[in-house]
Amino acid sequence: MEEDFEMEECAEVAEPHSTEADELVDGSFIKVSGKGNVKAVAGKIAHSTREGDPPAALCIGAESINLAVKAIAISRTYLAADQWDLTFQPAFRDADRSKKSLALYMARTKVRAPISQIPDVEMPISSQSKPQVVAGALAARIREQRSVCLTAIGIDAVSNAVLAIGNARLYLEQDRKDIRAMPAFVQVHKNGRDLNAVKLTLIVENI
Repeated sequence: MEEDFEMEECAEVAEPHSTEADELVDGSFIKVSGKGNVKAVAGKIAHSTREGDPPAALCIGAESINLAVKAIAISRTYLAADQWDLTFQPAFRDADRSKKSLALYMARTKVRAPISQIPDVEMPISSQSKPQVVAGALAARIREQRSVCLTAIGIDAVSNAVLAIGNARLYLEQDRKDIRAMPAFVQVHKNGRDLNAVKLTLIVENI
């Protein structure tokens, strides 16, 4: 069953101290716990981004992936006043891609012109979606040069969406293309209810 989750407020927070659960390692990586404080993680990401390069988020498990994506979405709102934005690329840390062990490599960019609110293809992802199947469909749409976004409601759905993007990146290597994701909070209408969701807008790059 899909689970609605709380929309995070986007007010700036004080830069937090490192904790055991969400620890900055050499300024380059942040270990994200599924039980961590999402706003504290977002604050660390924003602070590192203002200083230079944002850290990569190391995630193990669906809860960790979900929290990291939400933290990046919140960080984007923190950085908007500084005219910075963030994208991320998931990469598998284990040869067995069914394991939910990822590094989310973030990149700092200048705020760009608003992306069209209506993509060519909007792919809803659920807790039951199979990431490799979604990845195949996603790669096919990108080869057709169509703009794509993914929407996900709940922890497992967000995790599946990120795993699908990671797999699609591998599928697109032979096409010399790569993709980045820009996460944001949105509301979707489903079954007569307005639910909070994560929207992952994809940016295609030639490599």
